[in-house]
Amino acid sequence: MQKPKIAFIDDEPRILRSLKMHFRQSHDVFTTTDASELMKYVSEHNVQVVISDQRMPDKQGTEVLRDIKAASPNTLRILLTGYADLNAVIDSVNEGEIYRYITKPWQNDELKQIVNKATEIAQQTQEITQNTIQGNDTQKVSGGSTGSKRNILVLDDDESVYQQIKSHFKSAYSVSWASNLEQAAKLLQKKRFGVTITDSTLNKENITPIVYALKNIQPDLMVLMLTEFKDAHMVIDLINKGQVYRCLPRPTNFSIMSISLDRAFDHHERLVEQPILAARHHVEEVTESEALNFSERLKGFFAKFRGWRLIK
Repeated sequence: MQKPKIAFIDDEPRILRSLKMHFRQSHDVFTTTDASELMKYVSEHNVQVVISDQRMPDKQGTEVLRDIKAASPNTLRILLTGYADLNAVIDSVNEGEIYRYITKPWQNDELKQIVNKATEIAQQTQEITQNTIQGNDTQKVSGGSTGSKRNILVLDDDESVYQQIKSHFKSAYSVSWASNLEQAAKLLQKKRFGVTITDSTLNKENITPIVYALKNIQPDLMVLMLTEFKDAHMVIDLINKGQVYRCLPRPTNFSIMSISLDRAFDHHERLVEQPILAARHHVEEVTESEALNFSERLKGFFAKFRGWRLIK
């Protein structure tokens, strides 16, 4: 049986030798320090996973993974780096749409687990055509390809944010607003949302666990984070545990948001039509240790969804 293919790019040969040794039994491993060589290999082979370092002499890892995404949409992309650079982390979401962001030094068992899961997902979805995965970013779907309304949930304790978004997008989308977790729970039980726009805090409480939970409940929900990003590690968690679709900085640029919303809804509708693609946005379960640290309000929010999924 043919081994799945994995490709690593890093500017340190020592690291490449270590990675190749670690994965050679389970994968057909290609290593290189040259981005052009990597692109040539990916264009000529069915590669399940590409793992790139961020800081290289000629090209940033986020640029490499963006090019991989365009050349081989089915390939799962992972960024492996020793630097939690905030701009690079955000670019890895917005440009590369990466599966995971892993910081050095890594734990071999953890890396192996992530790579095996990514390989499995890529194999499950490899029969999906490039057009289905990549979509047509210029195509506009009136009312959505599923025939349902394009519903946005704005989760923010500042009503002016909701009013601005509603005013700007009311002709194209149905915009709902929740200023607290109780309101959000009621809306999510009543209506199917394709996109949620949220800050990382709600009434001074970190709501990133809510993002994790929502993606477990509804994998096709696209999450746009609209916030003043300051903490690279928070964004890394949102990638790895929440699979956020885009990170948009405040103050709001509505031109950028408009493009992001169009693409997010197109992607949401592809996931609805092809549920197998939702595996590409696999998120980890919230651990018991994390759950113990949740406030009572967060626990109450989770309790409303325990044991059942959001409405279809």
